Amino acid sequence: MSLLKRSFLVILIFIVLLTFVSLFFPSSQKISKEVFFEADNKIVTQQLDATTFDIELENFTLKKEDVKYTLKDDTKGVFVYFEFNISYGFNPITKYRGLFVQTKINTLLDEKINQLKKNIEDLPKIHKVNVQKIHRSEILWYLSIRDTLNQLQENNIHGKLINEVENYISTNQLNEIYSPIVIYHYWSDSIIDIEAGIPVEKAYEPNNNRIKLNKIDTGNYVTATHYGAYERLPETYFGINEWMRKNEVHVIGAPWEMYVTDPSGEPNPDKWETIIYFPIE
Repeated sequence: MSLLKRSFLVILIFIVLLTFVSLFFPSSQKISKEVFFEADNKIVTQQLDATTFDIELENFTLKKEDVKYTLKDDTKGVFVYFEFNISYGFNPITKYRGLFVQTKINTLLDEKINQLKKNIEDLPKIHKVNVQKIHRSEILWYLSIRDTLNQLQENNIHGKLINEVENYISTNQLNEIYSPIVIYHYWSDSIIDIEAGIPVEKAYEPNNNRIKLNKIDTGNYVTATHYGAYERLPETYFGINEWMRKNEVHVIGAPWEMYVTDPSGEPNPDKWETIIYFPIE
């Protein structure tokens, strides 16, 4: 038997053995964790709903639907019982590799949960959300790009879309009059429909397939200013939603954000200023 044939036979035997042995390897792993949060049930629920446990390690991805949790109230806070379902698939190689990443995945989950716990329990220390009801008397024209994406694609998509609009405005020598904005037309656990744009001085119909002219109408709005990193925007949204609930305010359109501070010019996220608007009756 030639060397080539012997090598092929050895490889074939190895593959068969690996496939057979892999039948005894787990195709998934369940990780359960119990964590106590010294915070209100509503705050914990709101923060959990806004959290994506996006762990990617050695081709193993933890999706939002792989995370389940239940809450149980306590006199000083709330217990959260997490259950993570890590899938390795049925490929013999990925099942084999899964045996060696379980500890690392567990460590990454602990880090993510500990950071979430710190953020939630620090909420009372954050500035009080100053919510106001205002009336906008002028139409705000803006050029924008609207896109639909999933949660995993959301990372920095705002900046990419805004940069594309900004380049178009600069090339066509148009006048910007306010900071960039993002409108959230729809969002769920998996899909986000956003529109990123830049306000311009007057109505201008762009000669571009992606960039469109749009406007924000006059009317009543609930607004509040968020100071800090974008990751903590849900805290300010929570304050706005609580204010609207207590004041029985009815929202009639998509909320939008105006990014007053340019992160490229101010590296300190604690100094970033973002204004949030909700159109109301």
